[in-house]
Amino acid sequence: LVSFALVLTGNHVYTSGGMGTNYVAMRGALRAENDTASDIDSRLSVILPQRIEDQPLEVQEVLKKVKNVTELKRNDLPLDKASRLCNTKLIEGASELIVFAYHDSWTVLDCAAEARRKDKLVTLMYLD
Repeated sequence: LVSFALVLTGNHVYTSGGMGTNYVAMRGALRAENDTASDIDSRLSVILPQRIEDQPLEVQEVLKKVKNVTELKRNDLPLDKASRLCNTKLIEGASELIVFAYHDSWTVLDCAAEARRKDKLVTLMYLD
């Protein structure tokens, strides 16, 4: 719902791959794009730490509909390290971050801290 509303109000949504909040963000943004004029540029960018093929099948199906997908292809790294690199790329593209995290989601919480250090506006919402 958040990404749907953001896209409808003219914002650009950046997210990563995987299930959970990233998956929901992609679906919401795509739904909003479908509800608006077809001549607008895509307002959804997905940056993957690894390859599309490394994503769950449900995510791969959604990614086929996304125009702006960047694969970092960092399969040489463990997923948590590749995700940290991916999060840094996400921060570079955004002026504000809305972060959904659990209190023990260290990679996500580190991303929020990095964004704050780079003077980004960060809204952190805990899921637990």
